[in-house]
Amino acid sequence: MKFNYIAIEREYASGGNYIGQKTAALLNIPCYGREIPEITAQKNDVSVERILELEEDVNRSFLYSLARMSNYLNEGSLRLAADSVAVEEMNVIRELAGNGPAVFVGRTAAFALKDKKDVLKVFIHAPINYRETRAVTEYSVCRTEVTDVIRKADRRRAAYYRSNFGKEWREYVDYDLVLDSSILGLDKCAAVIAECAR
Repeated sequence: MKFNYIAIEREYASGGNYIGQKTAALLNIPCYGREIPEITAQKNDVSVERILELEEDVNRSFLYSLARMSNYLNEGSLRLAADSVAVEEMNVIRELAGNGPAVFVGRTAAFALKDKKDVLKVFIHAPINYRETRAVTEYSVCRTEVTDVIRKADRRRAAYYRSNFGKEWREYVDYDLVLDSSILGLDKCAAVIAECAR
């Protein structure tokens, strides 16, 4: 393959998780999304829920996270906190990449794999009305709350990306491929990504 690794960032309810899984199936490689915090939780003997909570606390910069992580390791014990969970997740991504080609969904995987030349960076987006419909039908989000849920989820993702990557999440020039899932459809998006990766 031309690109052994595919790093997908996505707006909430744009279909990014499905697209990642479908792309991986087309290329016969693994897809990692939710598995990343699960593995991070296992490695640090904490719950997945705690990892997800810590992901939301993005008040510290990535450089600060690195400094804190170094201090923790020098002390001989890792006290997992908000300022180190991103580092831990990036280490998990690198470990998983060491097993061979894969698709990674979210968690600034492109940054974690920045030393690799064969990473296809993808952003999936869609208009708000399309995402509202998907959030209600696919995720059972209450119709009266759906707009607020989407905006909050997108803000969290943007903040996590900015905090750990130092760039704006929707800065399309940082991606190799930007796809509107409402126009192409989820399966076509996956097919396009798979074709680009081959």
